[in-house]
Amino acid sequence: MSNFVDIHHHLVYGVDDGARTFEDMQQMILQAVNQQVSDIVCTSHATPRGRSFPMELYLRHLQRAQLWIAQEGLPVRLYPGCEVLYSDHSARQIREGMFPTLAGTSAVLVEFTPDTDFDRMCDAARQIGNLGYSVIFAHVERYQALRNLKHVNTLREDYGVYMQMNTNTVITKKGFFFDRWVRHMLDEGYVDCVASDAHNVTSRVCRMRLCYEMLKERYGREAALDMCGGFQRRLLGLPWPEEY
Repeated sequence: MSNFVDIHHHLVYGVDDGARTFEDMQQMILQAVNQQVSDIVCTSHATPRGRSFPMELYLRHLQRAQLWIAQEGLPVRLYPGCEVLYSDHSARQIREGMFPTLAGTSAVLVEFTPDTDFDRMCDAARQIGNLGYSVIFAHVERYQALRNLKHVNTLREDYGVYMQMNTNTVITKKGFFFDRWVRHMLDEGYVDCVASDAHNVTSRVCRMRLCYEMLKERYGREAALDMCGGFQRRLLGLPWPEEY
């Protein structure tokens, strides 16, 4: 069953700290296929406070990857996207098309520095959401402000924010209090989707299949499939495999 959707994956080479070369990108694609991923949103970093997002280079390398996939007959589809590091200019830059949205939709993957406070997260959700975009917070386990589950609930209920957790966070134990917070996030249904946040095939890898198996054991097949692909397909309008 190759049904998983990896909505956060640094696959496009030569753009950020993900794949460095075309060969690196090939290996990352093959690893994702081995992990039963059928759809990947290629979310290179977009840092509004730094250099401009290299859209032309990004799209050229993405298209090269898509061509190679077609030539090899691999069962995986790639989509454009990026991971926006929030700043005061992000909403305007997204509106002006300076960054690719997720799979060409109105969904945006947003990240923060770990010490970003709760009020600023609310500002980000409000500013970007008011422009008509769906906001997904990337790797929510990194933010100290979200250790308070009331903050998570407020962002979800009042601002419509979706929450993405990295697969490695589900898979790997990191200490009693952190693991308890992860469990509460999952138990309460606060995690809308998981994603690999893969950067390479050695230290930051794609482990969607293992994550799915662990989620299935804890929460059942339906919930695991939804976090590993169903939610993403609904949000982005991606095709549904017959297995669903």
